[in-house]
Amino acid sequence: MKSSLKKILKTIYLCLMFLLPVATHAAPTGEIIFRHPKDYRELWIGNVNDGQTAQLLFKLPHDIMYFSIQKDGRYIVAVVKIKGKDEFDSFHDVYLLDRKNPNAEPKRLTQGEYSEIFDADVSPDGDVVFINYSFIILKQPLERGLYLIPNTEIERKEPIAKLLLKESAYQVDWAPNGKQIAYSTDFGIFLFDTSLKKTSHIIKDGEFPVFSPNSKQLAFLTKTKPYKLGIVSVVGPRNLRHIEPEEDAYIEYLTWSMDGKYLVYASYIDRIPIFGYVNFAVHIESGVTERVLETYPNGSLRTFEWATRRYPLEPEGLLTTVWGKLKAEGKWK
Repeated sequence: MKSSLKKILKTIYLCLMFLLPVATHAAPTGEIIFRHPKDYRELWIGNVNDGQTAQLLFKLPHDIMYFSIQKDGRYIVAVVKIKGKDEFDSFHDVYLLDRKNPNAEPKRLTQGEYSEIFDADVSPDGDVVFINYSFIILKQPLERGLYLIPNTEIERKEPIAKLLLKESAYQVDWAPNGKQIAYSTDFGIFLFDTSLKKTSHIIKDGEFPVFSPNSKQLAFLTKTKPYKLGIVSVVGPRNLRHIEPEEDAYIEYLTWSMDGKYLVYASYIDRIPIFGYVNFAVHIESGVTERVLETYPNGSLRTFEWATRRYPLEPEGLLTTVWGKLKAEGKWK
């Protein structure tokens, strides 16, 4: 009898050990800004755990391809696609949006000079960097690479962008401390020191670099199968580590949680019973993974970023529409 009781207690103890990581780690919290999953012209803001209260933040005249939020600041930069009669008649622009003045007219920064812009970001000081990958000459020949619009230029009618780094890059991320810029190419991930104007090669098998909130680490996606999440230190020893994703699917988007404890990503799954995007949050210390953003349309979001808390949303005019109201009216099923 005692032997059986010991076995039962041992089984319960082992079960509790396996369940402990799930119970001790709360899901990511905070506000997020996301691109509307159906109307690509719109950016919305909402709580990560409550999609029903999300509100319209900005509506642009063109589809938003990519966007980035100033760390602890007021600005958002958005890369939009302005469609022509065909692909060769289309081009990209970078818009500057001001969260402190959400009803103000979005500022057009690049004035239609580039046929293809892959990504853009804004520093804590308000400097804007973007990647020009133009293959069509619209006004004058332009080098492919990273271009900089200093914060002293963004308020001017026609801001001047200067070539910062000649490189065929794809994604760019400005460190929260403003001292470094990470970018990816066909040869992996690189780091550009904004003070020393020097570049260092971080890792070969990596793309989509994203700085941690403390600027000490980079998260990234591997380019080779099986696809994994990666974390590498950019201060001191590299200390490279990989995390297996929850699903065997291609990861299309990656970010950190506001507290730096989670990596949150979007996977596209095209098999039964799921056909579409699914969002996961993996706790970096324990490796425990869970579904997130399930209260949002279709139970997921393709593109989103954690919002800062310095300038809370105060809706006026068109900003009074909430997600729950649209859902109740049947407009976004």
